[in-house]
Amino acid sequence: MLHDHGARFPAVSAALRDASADQAAPQDQAWEFGLQRILDGLATLVTERSPG
Repeated sequence: MLHDHGARFPAVSAALRDASADQAAPQDQAWEFGLQRILDGLATLVTERSPG
């Protein structure tokens, strides 16, 4: 999409280009971080709803 319409969104194109070139934050780390936050939220929800 940005390949065809990147000129309309130069800031987004530049940000995505920079993010893809940045090797300091690999995609695996971002995925793992996001998954951990989801699991933390589920753990909190279960704890709050547990009778006790």
